[in-house]
Amino acid sequence: MTGMCGRFAFYQEIDPLLDDLGAVDLTDPHMRARFNVPPTAPIVVVTESLDRDSGEVLRAARTARWGLLPPFAKDLSFSARTFNARRETLREKPSFRGSLGRYRAIVPMDGYYEWRRDSRGRRSKQPFLVARRDGAPLLMAALVSWWRLDGTDASRVPPSVPLPGTSEDGRWLLTATIITREATGTLADLHDRAPVMLDREHVDAWLSTDMDDAAAAQAWILDDDHLLDPTLLEMRPVDPAVGDVRQQGPELIAPIGPAIPVTA
Repeated sequence: MTGMCGRFAFYQEIDPLLDDLGAVDLTDPHMRARFNVPPTAPIVVVTESLDRDSGEVLRAARTARWGLLPPFAKDLSFSARTFNARRETLREKPSFRGSLGRYRAIVPMDGYYEWRRDSRGRRSKQPFLVARRDGAPLLMAALVSWWRLDGTDASRVPPSVPLPGTSEDGRWLLTATIITREATGTLADLHDRAPVMLDREHVDAWLSTDMDDAAAAQAWILDDDHLLDPTLLEMRPVDPAVGDVRQQGPELIAPIGPAIPVTA
């Protein structure tokens, strides 16, 4: 549970991503390009699961609430504290260890926003968009959890209007957290944490249902060899208006100064 990676943009057409990952589209058809996504908002996740009836593996893009709800969460407000998870302590944290062995995912995005901090840890007014220089999407390591909406607690009564990410029967809500690591290189100038960005060639292993042991998954995610080469990234200064979650236009991603190359 950290304060970083709390805002991102995802605006590209989803079909090329689905083709690249070999996933079917089970997302909410009403979801559109968004340039300022905050925690607890609906996001796109890519998961892989084993169908109990057919025994076949299904890889799918789905809609989830950003902020993981473990089975013991009493209400939706819990998700405001679990939108990030430290990779170093995934097996130790009750909120995340139940998902580590079976419910891993990818959160695709075009870039995430971060504000540079001074030596005292205070956030400046200047945000940066961290994105790939070639425009390809970032693939963030994540965990998901299905949270029962119709549990015995009164706060779990399904709403009259289904939440994005709700199962077809209205009983379950898919929720997600983005995994973070200690920042290095240029990214450490922005924040002491950074999201775990996976290289495309390692995504299949992270999603695979064959890795069903939490200890193995913990060791895997701690291996930096699976990370995207940071020199493929750049930091672009953007409009401070991104700090207001009500602002959603494409002008938010327009650079207002020269991009800064990212170093390892």
